[in-house]
Amino acid sequence: MLSQLTYKEYLKVTIPFILSTATQPLLGAVNTAVMGHMSEAFYIAAVSLGVILFNNIYWLFGFLRVSTTSFSAQALGSESAKDKFLALARPLLIAIVISLIFLIIYPWIFKYYALLMKPESQVVELMKNYCDIIIWGAPFVLINYVTLGWLMGQMIIRYTMFMQISMNVLNIILSIVFVFIMDMNIQGVAYASLIAQIYGCIVGFIAIYKRGNLTIRNEYIQSLKTLQPFLAMMKVNVDLMFRTVCLLTINNLFAIAGASMGTVTLASNAIILEIIFIVVYFIDGMANGVSVFSGKAKGYKDINLLNSVLKISLRCLAVFIIFISVIMYITKSYFINMMTDLAVVANYANDYSIYLILHPICACVGLLLYGMYTGIGNTASIRNMMFVAVIFFYICQKILMSYLGNDGIWLTYNLTYLLESIILIFYLPSLKKYFN
Repeated sequence: MLSQLTYKEYLKVTIPFILSTATQPLLGAVNTAVMGHMSEAFYIAAVSLGVILFNNIYWLFGFLRVSTTSFSAQALGSESAKDKFLALARPLLIAIVISLIFLIIYPWIFKYYALLMKPESQVVELMKNYCDIIIWGAPFVLINYVTLGWLMGQMIIRYTMFMQISMNVLNIILSIVFVFIMDMNIQGVAYASLIAQIYGCIVGFIAIYKRGNLTIRNEYIQSLKTLQPFLAMMKVNVDLMFRTVCLLTINNLFAIAGASMGTVTLASNAIILEIIFIVVYFIDGMANGVSVFSGKAKGYKDINLLNSVLKISLRCLAVFIIFISVIMYITKSYFINMMTDLAVVANYANDYSIYLILHPICACVGLLLYGMYTGIGNTASIRNMMFVAVIFFYICQKILMSYLGNDGIWLTYNLTYLLESIILIFYLPSLKKYFN
């Protein structure tokens, strides 16, 4: 039985997760920066709204990765060839069905999304050019969730890192080539993402073939005809799916508020948000490490190990937040100006650059504790926290925006994440019941 976690053990697992997750917002930042160097702010607004639309779609089913990781890890522990196969096959079928539904209903999704967001007509046209291409990546994105989750559950860390990092690096390179060299404009960004998604899917299956040691038998395939395990798999993630819906609601309310203040505000907020996401994904990498060790602590029924995980992770988080706050304070204007050549957008974004420093401070503890709660399996507390947060965001934004304009939007966003951190700290004593 383990009772203490060392910094070396924590960082050995956490650093690969950080490197993998940090490339995702970097991809979004590069795409925004590529459009930011075009001739009009319409390009930034169109890409940001298109990205929000597909984040809405994909984040809603992010449970595919979480649940696949869980079932894959359980199969690894049981050393059951059948369970290992089904841990991959069942979520793959779910991913394929969901993605096919997306392809069918996409025209209606885009129509009502454009009506909801109410951007200017030029932005709608550019956004449609982007979305009409990127929608074909839906099957590959959801399948990638499954293959990535399965590889993580099997502890095939190197292939997990390679799959995520190489896919995002390829996307970045193709975006730059297609836009600046081949002059494909917004379609170039979309095709770059689509090609990278297909590439990631191929890499995932190659990794499974080479390292997965899968055994496929007819009796295993026949088991896929049983409906109950599929329903059980979906039920496991109800609370996590609710959290995602709440996050999407908050992000949509944030974007709608920015769009209502004009294209420049929408574009500027998108730039600030992309930079924030880079920092947040570093914290998410830490949270993934916390999730792994918290789950191990629960498996051992070792509350001392959990306390050790909490202590070490919070200390590492504090060092990171101090470091990144200093970096952001010194370089915030540089990062913003790097994202766009449009002076009006850059100047407006610089006026609100303080939130680049404020947001990680407000959100960091909540993001880290989210990893601990999900690792242990206490998703009910996550659900309750998000229910309170989304109501708080809606009310607070209505009040603060009317008095403070765009500052009100950003203050609401940061106060909401601070509230999430406070609520999860409040729930910490409830974790003891999982170790009785």
